[in-house]
Amino acid sequence: MSQEFLRLKRLTKKYQDDVWKLLSDADGEFIPPLSSREKTTQAALLPGKGDARGPVSYFEQMIRQAFILAVKDGRVNGFLTYIPDHVLLIDGREVTCNYISTIVVEPESRKQGLTRRMYDELFRISKGRKVATRTWSTNDAHLSLLKKMGFQLIKAIPDDRGPGIDTVYYLKEIGSNE
Repeated sequence: MSQEFLRLKRLTKKYQDDVWKLLSDADGEFIPPLSSREKTTQAALLPGKGDARGPVSYFEQMIRQAFILAVKDGRVNGFLTYIPDHVLLIDGREVTCNYISTIVVEPESRKQGLTRRMYDELFRISKGRKVATRTWSTNDAHLSLLKKMGFQLIKAIPDDRGPGIDTVYYLKEIGSNE
């Protein structure tokens, strides 16, 4: 069976176990780990004590968001979550955008273009709008992809995630013909 991409306004029960497993397995790859965060849009991101149960609070917030799922053979092997019409406050100015909060691809499916294809799905439904995300300054693979797709750095918060690790915000305006 080939790779397919599904757009969901909310995560259905059918895929919750797959998404939970991917999120739990990737927890420690995020800086700071998702299990130390209460929300997907949490402002204070310095490393904190993680939840021994895993990223439970994060997951509970995340499943209320819109999803783009990468599904192969009936199983989720990657996902992107976003908050439609989210208002970011960047240096005193409000930016309304489709805000990407989480992207996870299972290790066996990485370097196959899944993240790019999930972004492309989001771009298709974001015509004439802005898309934003944040990540950390040492997340080289994601930063490289963001730059290739034409995202612009709009804010960096030095040492926000620990010494030498900045939080970086990126924005892209999606044209109506993109």
